[in-house]
Amino acid sequence: MNDTQLSLFGFNADHAATWTPRDLWLRLDRMTVADFGEDRRIERKSGRTIRYDDLAEYYSMWSNTVDGGIMLIGVDDNGGLRGCSSLSQDQLNGIDKFHTNNCPDASPEPRRIPIEVNGKPDFLISIFIPYRGFLVETHKSEAFIRRGDQKHKMSSEERDDFRSTRHERSWELRKSGFFRYPGDFDQAIIREFANTFRERESKDDWTDEAVLIDRHLMTYENGEYHPLNSMVLFCAYDPRMQHAGCRIRVQRFDGVEEGSGSDFRPLKDFYIEGNIPAILKKAGQSIADLNHDVTWLGRDGKFVTTPEYPRWAWFEAIVNALVHRSYSFSGSEITVKFFSDRLEVESPGGFVPPVTPENVYYHRASRNPHLMEALRYLGFVRMTREGTRRMKESMESYGLPAPTFSQQTMHGVAVRVVLRNDHHTRKRSTDRDVATYCGVELWKQLAEHEVQIIGYAYNNGQIQVAEAERLTKRTWGTSKKDLTRLVDKGLLRFIAPTKLRDPKARYEIVEYRKEIPDETR
Repeated sequence: MNDTQLSLFGFNADHAATWTPRDLWLRLDRMTVADFGEDRRIERKSGRTIRYDDLAEYYSMWSNTVDGGIMLIGVDDNGGLRGCSSLSQDQLNGIDKFHTNNCPDASPEPRRIPIEVNGKPDFLISIFIPYRGFLVETHKSEAFIRRGDQKHKMSSEERDDFRSTRHERSWELRKSGFFRYPGDFDQAIIREFANTFRERESKDDWTDEAVLIDRHLMTYENGEYHPLNSMVLFCAYDPRMQHAGCRIRVQRFDGVEEGSGSDFRPLKDFYIEGNIPAILKKAGQSIADLNHDVTWLGRDGKFVTTPEYPRWAWFEAIVNALVHRSYSFSGSEITVKFFSDRLEVESPGGFVPPVTPENVYYHRASRNPHLMEALRYLGFVRMTREGTRRMKESMESYGLPAPTFSQQTMHGVAVRVVLRNDHHTRKRSTDRDVATYCGVELWKQLAEHEVQIIGYAYNNGQIQVAEAERLTKRTWGTSKKDLTRLVDKGLLRFIAPTKLRDPKARYEIVEYRKEIPDETR
């Protein structure tokens, strides 16, 4: 597309990629239509064979995809212009109205674009299919959505989640049909929740049951209490009896990848289960234990020892995952993965419109609003935007980059939050005095295994090759070279042996003196 062509629209080529499907549909003309290939906005059909069932799938797809999309009829996949003048009037009429039977909830907007084919007048049919905001299915009760440049047939779970996130039908307000009140529920959680509600709302005379019903956790019909899915997640003793995915899998890996097959060897791998308040309480401790202490140079030029990630950032990421995930994907669980350079929290289900990765700090929306409100009364949840902003602020206070949010579709749609730890300049250490001993510039240059060796030697006054071997899990010969390099750097001194591999041979901290009491070293 050249500048002359685009000047017709008042845009240059750099702007074209940012146009919405409607923008593009309004601006397409005979001079530019061949220059736009198939992407997330456009699907092209030659028009030689019209299959209404096939078109209906694309109508469903665009109707379910934010911003909608365009069907261009009369253009080959390779961009060749074939036109539609060869189609009969019945075929043209069929294109205009087939959706009333094959995809009745779609709302297509067609227009014709005059072109020339082989020097003769012809036309294309450009159809804009807008996003409808509710699930649009074909006459076969199938639903589709756009993922990248592909048409994706939605599973029953995905359709269910789509409806829930558009408030077409709320998953959390369905009766559980499995649990019975009060025996299957933790009365301590209910009591704390109800007491807090009565105090805040000045409802001193309300019973626990009245509070649960008012907050959309339970219903009362025909003389019986019926717990809703929101209540099962909130306070059932064992939500996994009905919702298998109500748990967190936590893993810690040694490197930057998790590996696969025989290479999949996490250092830690365990599950946290229970109702959501129970999961959050357990996670607050067990995940904190995996959050290594690191020493780093603060903005004031002094060493600071902190956990790898601020508690607010990772705990809020887990709260958000539990509150906003799609429980329609009942077999999928939340995962928390520690790598050497980052922490990932992934939860089933996509972003809830209008929230996107770009506006997550400024927009709010909840897939499970009643569950979220219940957790707020227990102090686990604040306002949505406040939580993500606090995550960002707490990371910045540690001198770390802001969390990144993305929507993944590789193994089903999911939201992933990534916290990065700047591991190149932060060294694992439980004692800032070790870092101070090394000095700022030298300490920043040390590898992880060298920090381990120096930390051990500093706290014990000395270290032997066999101890370094056990500590770093490197070979004896490699550990010997590691210690020699630390001698060359002036951090250790070698106490020479009287024979090869003398058991008394050792490496001492340069400033170590036996006469200094342990507590003042």
